[in-house]
Amino acid sequence: MPRRESPLEAGDGPLLEFAEDLRRLRRKAGAPPYRELAEQAHFSLSTLSSAASGKRLPTLAVTLAYVHACDGDV
Repeated sequence: MPRRESPLEAGDGPLLEFAEDLRRLRRKAGAPPYRELAEQAHFSLSTLSSAASGKRLPTLAVTLAYVHACDGDV
């Protein structure tokens, strides 16, 4: 069974909002495991989970791959 995502740090700001938006998109897609997203996005599961961690801004390529893997509107 996959591990649950760590909660985002308390506070607000554009980085945390962006991370929450990525998490929301993943939940809307049925909360697929990061291993499954990694296969579709062609990025490592750690790269994709880091993108939604709220610790630093992911690259554009990672963001687009994450959104595409979640069937979002790129």
